Formats: sequence, C-alpha cells, structure tokens
Amino acid sequence: MHNIIFLDEFHEVDLKPSEAFQRFLDLTERSILDFFPNNSLQECSCPACGSQETLSQFIKFGFRYLECASCSTLYVSPRPSESAIIRYFTESKAEHFWRDEFIQMTADQRNEKIFLPRLQWIEESILEYFPQAISLADAYTKQPLYLEKLVNAKPFSQKVLLQSFLSQEILQTYPEIKLIMGGISQWKEVKIDVILLFDGIGFAPDVRSLFQTVSNMLPPGGLCFLTTTLSSGFDLQVLWDQSRNIIPPLRLNLFSEAGLLQLINQTGFECIEFSTPGILDVEIVTKAIQSKVSTDFSRFVSYLIKHKDEKTHRLFQEFLQASRLSSYGRLLLRKPR
Repeated sequence: MHNIIFLDEFHEVDLKPSEAFQRFLDLTERSILDFFPNNSLQECSCPACGSQETLSQFIKFGFRYLECASCSTLYVSPRPSESAIIRYFTESKAEHFWRDEFIQMTADQRNEKIFLPRLQWIEESILEYFPQAISLADAYTKQPLYLEKLVNAKPFSQKVLLQSFLSQEILQTYPEIKLIMGGISQWKEVKIDVILLFDGIGFAPDVRSLFQTVSNMLPPGGLCFLTTTLSSGFDLQVLWDQSRNIIPPLRLNLFSEAGLLQLINQTGFECIEFSTPGILDVEIVTKAIQSKVSTDFSRFVSYLIKHKDEKTHRLFQEFLQASRLSSYGRLLLRKPR
C-alpha cells in the first residue's frame, strides 16, 4: 500500500480567505435550521466498524458528534437521510455561496494546487493500474471549475456525473457528459471503469452501502479514487470540537485511518494507496494557538508551535504525511480481479 508525500507549499488563506470562509460557516449554521428538523434525523452506529460504543460527544451547529470507542472514527448521530442531504447541497444558501462566490475567489489557487494535481494523479494511476479503462464517473460534483477539467480528462471516452450538485444551466453546457441523478439507488445499473469520490464519503449517510454500490458498478480491476477528511489527523486531534474543518452536514463522517481501513477491507476493496499528503495541519494549529481558541493544548504541541522555527514545523508536517497523521486523506481502491 503506497503512501505519497508532498513537498508543495501553500497557505490556508490561499484556499479559504478568512472572511469569506467565516461567512460560509455562518450561512451553513443558518441553513441547517431550514433543512434538517430534529424529528427527521436517524440514529446510527459507527459508519466505519459498526460499533455502538462511544467515548465522547460534542455539538456542532446542532448536530451531535460521537467518537467510536473501537476505531476512533468521529461521526454524526442522529443524522439526515440521503434525500435530505441532496436537497441541502442543491438548494441551501450556504452551498450556493460556496459554488457561486467562494470558489471563484480562489479559482487560480484551486486550479494549481488541487484540480491539476488531482487529474495528474488519476491519469498516472490509470496508466499503471488499469490502462484499458475508457469510462469515468464522478460522484457529487460541486465545483464548476473542476467540471471544466474533468471533461478533458484522459484517457476516457465516456464520462458520467453521479448526483451532481451543479445547476442545470452549467450541466447543459457539457452535453457529452451523461448525468445520473437521484442518489445511489439510481446508480446500480451503471457500469463504469473508474469512479471518483472526492469528499463524497464525508457526507454520505450510509458509507457502507455507498462502497457496496461502487463495487457493483466496477469491473474486476476497476478503480475508485477518493479524498476525505480524517479525524486521526493532527489538527483535528489537537483542536477537536474547536476545529473549523468539522462542518456538518459536509462532514458527517470523519474517519480515523484505522476505521477507514477496516471499512475498506470489510467491503472487499484492495487499498492500493492510502496517503495523507496534507500541507496545512501545523499552520492551522499555529493559528488556533495565536488566536487563543478555548482549547487546552498539550505541553508538547504548545512548545512545538511557540518555540520551534519554520524549518522544524515543515519537517514535522512531513512527518505527519509520512506517518499518515495529516487530516487530508487520499486513497486509491481497486476491486479485486
């Protein structure tokens, strides 16, 4: 199982301008009240290992987060249904602001630091692991800029969008891409060589069913690329309930490394790559300490941030990547032949 280390350099503000990101969080908190009445939520066990034993909990924007006592995955319970999630991402003011305004503010940086490296990862992996692939499906597309890159992705002659959250006006400009709407129950008849699940497992109400559906769609040797935010990452472990990256309903599931590997094994996939190539963990914790958020930092973390120089911080970030302890996870899964 590969673990890729990135030596790139950028800052959180390059992708999340502070004032705009705070506006997004404020809109999210208000939108939740309109879309998720308490009587519509359903209790669930750990989405990774299925355990019902929990260690701790906190409330974020009205949602209750639990930590699994077995695998340390952090998750929301009770949680919304798939149809409620789809409606939220399609209609809420928070998500319209993210797509229509926020993404445009950071278009150049996202293109350089996220979209192009992601497509390069896909193309190189396809050549190595499944060069005969001709069809590609992307689930839960939310960013118009990303769709522009996806339409030209190589070497695919067939492209499908699964439950896109983009407007019909945008989607109609790409008639060469087939569109399947309606959630995972509508995907079952689709047969595809490669599936992209970027950030999708974070808000999927039933990740186990999602993985099983993806497996049924793929041929033997077919590939699934995914990214997600991990609760086992350094900045989330340090900041926990104070983390600005724990955002419901975008992140109903914050898997630990151990929990996600357990889920992958149980659903029958082979994990070719599990990397945590995050760049920002140390920077995020540094900002939190400087802003004096109400968190009790360990003596080690406080000393590391306050008394060690930038070179040490960079080396520590590389250590987090090498040890799969960053909160940004990227994985490549293969259906067994």
